[in-house]
Amino acid sequence: MKKILVPVDFSNHTDITCRYALEFGRAYGAEIRLFHTYFDQIIIADTSFPDTLDMSTMYNEELMKEIFRQAERNMEELKEKINDLIVKEHLENITIVSQVAGGEIEHELNMLCHEYHPDLVVMGTTGKGNNLNVWGKVSTYIIDHAKVPVITVPDIRSFHGFQTIMVATDLTDDSASIISNLFLLFEPFQFRLKVVHFMTKGRHSDEYDRMKALQQKFGKEEKANLIDFEMVEVADDNQKAIDHYVVEKKIDLIVFRPHKHSLLSLVFTRNITKKNLFAANVPLLAIPKAV
Repeated sequence: MKKILVPVDFSNHTDITCRYALEFGRAYGAEIRLFHTYFDQIIIADTSFPDTLDMSTMYNEELMKEIFRQAERNMEELKEKINDLIVKEHLENITIVSQVAGGEIEHELNMLCHEYHPDLVVMGTTGKGNNLNVWGKVSTYIIDHAKVPVITVPDIRSFHGFQTIMVATDLTDDSASIISNLFLLFEPFQFRLKVVHFMTKGRHSDEYDRMKALQQKFGKEEKANLIDFEMVEVADDNQKAIDHYVVEKKIDLIVFRPHKHSLLSLVFTRNITKKNLFAANVPLLAIPKAV
């Protein structure tokens, strides 16, 4: 892992998001690219007076220039803060670069992913003013379109680390590859995997057999106490079941495989979706199928 992309909006939440990126940068000796997109569309007032139209256009152009200048100032302040932290913690193997661009954020991020080819994207799920509607939609968009692992960090108070990682498995054929990828990705860290499948109560079918087959593939890791396998029956409240598991097992990170069309229609059960995972208020790691 050599390149980590971190979209930022300079909210209070940015520091913690950057902390997660720094931990991977520390482990791998990576370049971290901070990226900020600002809205650059000029809005012309609806008026029937040409002179007023010209004045409005000039005003909006100046406004856009000021927004750009402010974005650059904010980025320099953020870079200075992170570089001070790098010096303080002796993280000489990390390089910080930055980029500010105007445009529509989803489009700009998508383009940057294609041009920059990051190995990992780290971003928050809550933006400035705790705006989950805007920033949450952006993080969901990147999860659905990026071809690299994406970590989304909710509005939490501190860096949680990666001691206990929950792997949300749907027991499909690629479950083993997800787990194998995680052992490679988190090799520099001390961690333990909790592979869990949530299922609708009373509808077991062959799920226990599939979980046992998956478990047998990682017998060596299980003996070394690096991994556990669990089945959890869900009766009525899907969110309550997930929240209870996260709290009881002290989960620091939830890993899942994103599916097309933005909803995880068959992960866990037919009823539990990506929306439930976001609501758990724990950092998420989406592993795309290509990884």
